[in-house]
Amino acid sequence: MLRKFEAIASRALGVIAAAALFAMMLLTFVDVIGRYGFHHSIFGAAEIVECLMMVSVFAGLAFITARNEHISVTLLEPLVMRVMPGAQRWASLAMSAGCTLLICWQMFRHAQDLLASAKRTAVLELPQWLLPMSAAVLSLAGLALLLLAIARTRGRLDAASTHYD
Repeated sequence: MLRKFEAIASRALGVIAAAALFAMMLLTFVDVIGRYGFHHSIFGAAEIVECLMMVSVFAGLAFITARNEHISVTLLEPLVMRVMPGAQRWASLAMSAGCTLLICWQMFRHAQDLLASAKRTAVLELPQWLLPMSAAVLSLAGLALLLLAIARTRGRLDAASTHYD
């Protein structure tokens, strides 16, 4: 049951990131055609693209974190794995979870500051706290899914344990 929840949540994060990226591409395309072909651009397109960029980046980050598929450099991995195989795996997982937690915490703090200041965007007049709060929530979702996967596999995450296809 837990694995099914992880699969659905992970897939949802991937779909959200992909949909935001596609919407950003489509909006930019239509805006450029409108601007150069008809001399009218889409009102607030730059702010909408900014919001979509944030959703794309942080939903993608949560998707990658949940599946433990961060880019890694394995120059010293054979040496470290021979000397202390368990420590390397746990240190890597702790670093991934710790960095995600740090991002989450900083985004929540930034959102609180913007909420207190009541700042709004220049064109669409959206509350500015929405972007960092959304980033924090998406990061928290990725962290929760990573911690669930670590608990389920007892830290032995590999391609078979984190891919739900």
